[in-house]
Amino acid sequence: MAIRSPLVDAYHARLPAAERKALEQIRAAVHAACPGAEECLSYGMPAVKLEGKPLVGWRAAAKHGAFHPLSGSTVETCKGALADYDTSKGTIRFSFDAVLPAKLVKLLVATRIGEIRQEGKKAGKKVTTPETKPETKPEKKKATPEKKAPSKAQGKGAAAKPAAKRANEKQGVAKGAARSTDRRHA
Repeated sequence: MAIRSPLVDAYHARLPAAERKALEQIRAAVHAACPGAEECLSYGMPAVKLEGKPLVGWRAAAKHGAFHPLSGSTVETCKGALADYDTSKGTIRFSFDAVLPAKLVKLLVATRIGEIRQEGKKAGKKVTTPETKPETKPEKKKATPEKKAPSKAQGKGAAAKPAAKRANEKQGVAKGAARSTDRRHA
């Protein structure tokens, strides 16, 4: 089920009727294409995200509506279906009286979902399905505090001294070393 946002409602409410109607059609088509999407504002425009990742956005510009796949490759991938529209790398422009058809919005959303899934696979995130069981990894043993040796910088009694006092002592050592060098060169 789509998660609608009052922020998107407010964005649409401030628009003139023709623009609002066009963007509500886009909104409905996006939710039909991806029922689990969560609405938000992204870059100041209504958008939806899927699994925490930006999916698509839409907005009203001065003289047209704009649909943004929020990806640099979606428009290129769907360029055949977008031949009748003014496009740039990440934008599809349409007039308010000729809104993007729901079928085209569905194609763009599906393409974008595919990109997000592919990005997840490249990042090493495993997509689990009922057919595949998640792999179990052996647990790493954690070092216990008793077995951990103090680092060379801290020394044996460093843990008992407050951090601020240790920092002051280190600065004093550095200043003293600089003074002794100055005496040798004088």
